[in-house]
Amino acid sequence: MGAGLLAIGASIIAGCLRSASVPVEIPFVARIGDTPFSCAGADATASFQPSDLRLYIHDVALVDVNGTAVPVALTRDAAFQNGTVALLDFEDGTGNCANGTAGTHTSILGRVPPGDYRTLRFTLGVPFALNHADPAAADPPLTLGRMHWGWQGGYKFLRFEGLDAAGHGVSFHLGSTGCEGTIGHIQRCAQPNRPTIELEGFTPQHSTVVVQLATLLAGLDGTRTHNCMADVDAADCAPLFAAVGLDASHTQRLFQLSGS
Repeated sequence: MGAGLLAIGASIIAGCLRSASVPVEIPFVARIGDTPFSCAGADATASFQPSDLRLYIHDVALVDVNGTAVPVALTRDAAFQNGTVALLDFEDGTGNCANGTAGTHTSILGRVPPGDYRTLRFTLGVPFALNHADPAAADPPLTLGRMHWGWQGGYKFLRFEGLDAAGHGVSFHLGSTGCEGTIGHIQRCAQPNRPTIELEGFTPQHSTVVVQLATLLAGLDGTRTHNCMADVDAADCAPLFAAVGLDASHTQRLFQLSGS
């Protein structure tokens, strides 16, 4: 078969596969209690003034009524989704978030086969195979220097920062730690820190995922600054790790459902 016929055949197969799937949008919102995340300034929330909220997710899947997990084929774009990883970005580079970027991205877009889906599943973080690459040579959304620790640690899976009501700083940068190897050849990380999130009751077109930041703040001592750089042994990290399900209970509270 000639190259032209092969190309036509591949195009027909791709078209058939695409026609067998339907678009899906998974919306996310970020809140501190009942207050929406905002970079606006001191009046944005009485309890906390956020200055950054960005996070990577991958292995997005919908689970149907039979318990079968169906991967979501992420829609590629020029900034936030590369087909494997998606960046959720709630800051807009204004006000308290002046060190951020102007673009925001608060919905995951993709395609799935038609089905009766009841659960959303995804992994917080960047896959190991991509985590230790050079951001300067990567494709978006893995090009952000402020979301990267360096060749050994790799990417910051979650970056959350701000000031509490008393003016104490809170910084939570979650990523893999204890990584071993050389540049371009990381062998393993002692603490991968990629929790899998499963939200039962999710239904497409009805459900929204709430990133409930109050769960990160609930266990913090309001009399001082908190700085967690994903050190599993750091006291500041214990309540934050618990909120994302990286403690002994493996029960996360950060991601919740609304409108199911």
